[in-house]
Amino acid sequence: MRRAALEQIERNARGVLSSEDPESLHQLRVGMRRLRAALRAFRPILPEKEAKRVRDALGELSPTLGRARDWDVLLERLNAAHAAGQLIARAQRKRAKARKKALRALASKKFARLSQTALEPAATSQSLAEFGAAALERAHRKLMKEARGADWKNPAERHAVRIRVKRLRYSCEFFAPAFANEQMISELKALQEILGELNDIAVGRRLVGFDADEARLLNRLELAWARFARRAPFWRVQTLRGAARRIRSRESAARAPSGSRRSRRPEARST
Repeated sequence: MRRAALEQIERNARGVLSSEDPESLHQLRVGMRRLRAALRAFRPILPEKEAKRVRDALGELSPTLGRARDWDVLLERLNAAHAAGQLIARAQRKRAKARKKALRALASKKFARLSQTALEPAATSQSLAEFGAAALERAHRKLMKEARGADWKNPAERHAVRIRVKRLRYSCEFFAPAFANEQMISELKALQEILGELNDIAVGRRLVGFDADEARLLNRLELAWARFARRAPFWRVQTLRGAARRIRSRESAARAPSGSRRSRRPEARST
């Protein structure tokens, strides 16, 4: 997972440096978020010093790249809404300035650290399902705690929940080979999309006062969250099923006739 995230980061960093395509910056930041999620999910078996070095680099780079991405998204929304020419021109100037800072960040030693640090996981006696269940339980618990009592109309509280939703979604994808979890991933994607749109509105309001109606999205968010919150986490369900199968197997072996559990003595040869 670390290698896949690093490949996504490096590939899209080249795209950002060679063109002004907003999608490259977007995918670069997705890769960085996936890498950060992987560091959390696999933390128990990663070398602590090296992992901290990567986390620190991500923490320093993310705000600069995030501001550039905010202006990309806002400019796209302004153009789509046929906003006033002066407002679009102002956004273009701000975007150009933010992009220059992002380019400098990608040329820095901080960014180079991401691919230069070795993060080879230690061996573990746990199966992927056992290890994954523990990691997913941690991520799910933190999400539910963050969302408990959250005011969906409050942008800061929504954003905090959005971060937890993304972390759980990426962790679910990391451990997909061990679980059948398509439904929960689909629901997390839906939540992430709605929360992302609401965040875009909040950012536009904060940066240039560009507003939009949130009512429809807030209604969708409430329905999507209620559906997700009712769902039993798949790793708990499948872990219980696996434990039940093992118990049934042991019970079946215990009930089997004694002759079927040990080899019979060879019959004596006739003389």
